[in-house]
Amino acid sequence: MAETVQYYLEQMVPELEDLERKEIFTKEEIKSIVKKRTNFEYALKRRPAQIIDFLKYIEYEMNLDLLKKKRKNRLGIKGRVTISDYSIKRRIYHIFDRAIIKFAGDVKLWVQYIEYAKNEGDHKMLSKIFGSVLQLHPTNPMFWIMASKYEYEINTNIMSARVFLQRGLRLNHDSHQLWHQYFKLELIYVEKIKARRKILGISNNKDDESNDESNDESNVERKDSQNFIEITADDDFLKTKKLELKGLDNLPNLDDDNLLLRGELAKVVYSNAIKAIPNDLSFRKEFIDVCQELSDTNTIQEEIYESILKDFENSPEALSYVAERHVANISDVQSVEFVHAIKNSIDEFQKCIEKLPNDETWYLFSKFLLKYSRMVSEPNLIAFLNKKLLKTYKTASESNLASSQMYLDWINWILEKEESNSNDTIKMKGLLTKATDTWPNSSKLWEKRINITISLNDNEGENDSIDELYKLALKLNPTSLILWDSYISWIFKKFKNGDLKDFELEKLLLNSLSKISSLSRNNRRNDDDDRPNEVKDQIITSYLRWAVEKGGLDNARKVYKSLFNKTLPTLKFYKDCIEIEQEYLEKESISTISDSKSHLIWLYEQACGFKETPSDLWLDFIQFYLNNNEITEASNIYWKAMKNIKDPESFEAKYRQMMYQYNNQKK
Repeated sequence: MAETVQYYLEQMVPELEDLERKEIFTKEEIKSIVKKRTNFEYALKRRPAQIIDFLKYIEYEMNLDLLKKKRKNRLGIKGRVTISDYSIKRRIYHIFDRAIIKFAGDVKLWVQYIEYAKNEGDHKMLSKIFGSVLQLHPTNPMFWIMASKYEYEINTNIMSARVFLQRGLRLNHDSHQLWHQYFKLELIYVEKIKARRKILGISNNKDDESNDESNDESNVERKDSQNFIEITADDDFLKTKKLELKGLDNLPNLDDDNLLLRGELAKVVYSNAIKAIPNDLSFRKEFIDVCQELSDTNTIQEEIYESILKDFENSPEALSYVAERHVANISDVQSVEFVHAIKNSIDEFQKCIEKLPNDETWYLFSKFLLKYSRMVSEPNLIAFLNKKLLKTYKTASESNLASSQMYLDWINWILEKEESNSNDTIKMKGLLTKATDTWPNSSKLWEKRINITISLNDNEGENDSIDELYKLALKLNPTSLILWDSYISWIFKKFKNGDLKDFELEKLLLNSLSKISSLSRNNRRNDDDDRPNEVKDQIITSYLRWAVEKGGLDNARKVYKSLFNKTLPTLKFYKDCIEIEQEYLEKESISTISDSKSHLIWLYEQACGFKETPSDLWLDFIQFYLNNNEITEASNIYWKAMKNIKDPESFEAKYRQMMYQYNNQKK
């Protein structure tokens, strides 16, 4: 190891002598450079090797190179190139190469290597790097795309850019990124040719292409297209995967119809892409997004929309997406163009509903109308959209094709209106009842119904009807966190208003806890709101906080000890108890501090008995002992934690930091 380090240091001698001769660095600075590099070289040789050592070394050399350039400019040093002018850059490349040998699988390291070479403008080195990384990571689309972009954007070589993407697709034929990048490349190339022809004053029409410049331009386009055909025709991947570029084998003279300028190559790429990935709507949507980034792509967009209609004729999402295309590209919703466009979209939506009359299609139509009714400001257009929207809601509801989300949108839409009267209130109650009758397991609809009923009954004091609604809603949705959270808030509101006494509130909380604890797996529902453990924790937390407010710490201890025997405690339960004990620990007298400590130790030990106990809780336990200067106990907890937590390295680092701060405080 020492011999290797000495060899590398000896290679630096001519460079350092040159830097000293040019007076860019002083003797003391050169000694510091040698010392730094020696330390880095030894660090690179340690076992096992650490990538962070390589990166620190590279960062140091980059900063040194930057300092050298600044000093050289300040001193006005010019003349022939000497070894010190390129040695640091060469060393950085060498360090990268050494790092790559040991960490060839590190993608971030390769990206840093490529970015450095790009910033230095070293094209030969970039070609070498891309060749190596594509051999080692042929299934990573990112590197094929980076190589293609480099060839097109830096080297302005469209053919090489295409070859990289074609080879990438040979190995990653189902890569969305590669197909989209290939499609975008062809569109960008066409846009560039059109811009160039416009600058040169060359018409895109056949009749005007008679001068020499025009012929030369057409020859370039023809050559590009023929090369494209030649490359893809010989590609085994396109044969074995049945992705041949059909339609280009007999491509006519480009002067005839300017097929290249019409984006025929991009259309061929899209055609092959949907053969490789046939049943992915989001994949096709991204082709539209690419088209919208560029100009003059309407024809290609229409062909993509037609293919979506053809291949996804039974998908409400696809039909909705195509129907919205009329307004998708119009930014000014106040324009006359937008009015015609939205009418076209509405007509197409109605055809979709006739073709596929299900709840999702109706919901997507209502969502479309609701979205644009909120965006426009012209009164007549607002009235038109609102009328259409109301009709859509009613028709879907009468046909029993209104989804739960559609009912929620409908209710919120009504609430947004400023004007309301008694008839509206009656209609709202009827709508809410029908919504929950149609979707009894929608906790959001029940919550909406209850909240609106509470707001309507605030002046009437009809608490009994609200209690019945909660009882029915929780019977149908017994593990809904949304409804239980709302119910707990409701009973505490009644308690604060004097409608419930202490023992009545406590009885309701215990009954609620008993119900949620006794639920069997057969009562569970498979949805995002089915969270019985979180419901249980929510009830317990509310119960404990109320107990503290009512009778202080003694009452809280009495409650959590009784709950410990009545229900299976969770980690959240113990954390709440610890938090309460900690709050009162600072307020207590010396005579009762030992009692609080014993309770806290017991609670921490119980909480740390869970497999999923987070490292922060272990650290809190250690900190508790350190605050009481009990080093031995803190050390015991540390060793116990190291055996149980999932990320011991991160935990140990935090522990060392904690001990460092503790020792400094002791000093």
